Amino acid sequence: MTDDGIPLGQLLALTERAVNGDRRLLVQLFRELQKLATNPAAPSEEQALAEVLGRVLIGERSPDLSGLHPEAAQELGIWLERLDEQDS
Repeated sequence: MTDDGIPLGQLLALTERAVNGDRRLLVQLFRELQKLATNPAAPSEEQALAEVLGRVLIGERSPDLSGLHPEAAQELGIWLERLDEQDS
């Protein structure tokens, strides 16, 4: 779960919607994720998640998941595979 209470699955759904063409959402999410990724008061795993999702928003499909909690990394890995298949 993210700092403001958004479950990971919901955050992934929003990110997917953004990369699939919702430009307004993409810009909004990217800004918020960048704030979280660079917030020294945020937990390191949340910073890492924000960094990964920010990279996905700009088109990367193989970001480094090593800074994530193992369960989150596994869920993101599956999600990224699905995104990659959609891009093909």
